[in-house]
Amino acid sequence: MPAKKIFRAATVLCLFISVGCQSTGSFWQTFSNDPQADLKDPERLHLAYAKLSEQTGDYATARESYETALRQNQQTEEAILGLARLDLLAGRHAEAERRFKKAVEVAPNSPLPNEALGQFYLTQNRYAEAAASLQRGLSVAPDNRRLRHKLGIALARGGNIVAAEPQFVQAVGDAEADYNIGLILYEQGHTAEAEQRFLQAVLKKPTLAPAQHWLDTVRQEHDAQGLLATAPNRQNSSPETVARPQAPTPSIPVQGGAAQSAALGAGPSPGPSIIPTSGTSAVANVAKPAATGLNPATMNATQLEQYENSLSPAERAQLRAQLQSGNFSGQ
Repeated sequence: MPAKKIFRAATVLCLFISVGCQSTGSFWQTFSNDPQADLKDPERLHLAYAKLSEQTGDYATARESYETALRQNQQTEEAILGLARLDLLAGRHAEAERRFKKAVEVAPNSPLPNEALGQFYLTQNRYAEAAASLQRGLSVAPDNRRLRHKLGIALARGGNIVAAEPQFVQAVGDAEADYNIGLILYEQGHTAEAEQRFLQAVLKKPTLAPAQHWLDTVRQEHDAQGLLATAPNRQNSSPETVARPQAPTPSIPVQGGAAQSAALGAGPSPGPSIIPTSGTSAVANVAKPAATGLNPATMNATQLEQYENSLSPAERAQLRAQLQSGNFSGQ
């Protein structure tokens, strides 16, 4: 065995012995429970070294190791996907797409190649193709929440909010679905619809802090734009604009309001599908918000909770129905 290959094998085995058992990352999962068996499986050993090199930024070595593993077995989906990722990083998009598609052909019953191809299409703003690929992955692994969340992103950014909503609900929950859709709508410039979505999320889950933050952000942006619109014109000055904060990528909020990043892209949207209200009760029987000096439609979560506590159960239900429909006048 050449000295370089012996050195690689020794390095990987040393790393495995020292810290491998303490890690849960995908790199260590490529090893069996028997290091000697890995030595007898050069394809597996080269894959492990390629992943380690990729993770540490040594892309030239990673490519060489993936190619070596592929020479051992032309049907190795992990090696094909690894080379596709490296092509994408290098800006060789056509070659990356070819490899992602090849991985799907090699392992049609594995969700991973379809997810990787779908994620690639998301980075290219090719949302219909992304949705189709992610849907194929879900047909193989219907319980994969990560795949379902990415499918929601592809559908929403492609303009199909109605189809995206149930995917988000199944992947992350009801309130979190409104939050994710709100981020996408805000990104696309649909601030009024985004505000409704953030409000829906806060009403359903007052502890969802990111939704309250973005609800406040959108409302402050609207207030600033209104002030600029009503301000007297200044001579010899250029028009002022309100700087919009950058919306984060849609994420999967977990318990306690934490979030994990997910997907990319932008696209047209026909507007959100606001949850319908039940009943047609007027707000006449609800205590007048003017008496408190606050408008429930612009309250933050704490203020809204305090106001609701002052109402009877029937009045509280009517107020929530008015807020959810977006028809509350605040009078």
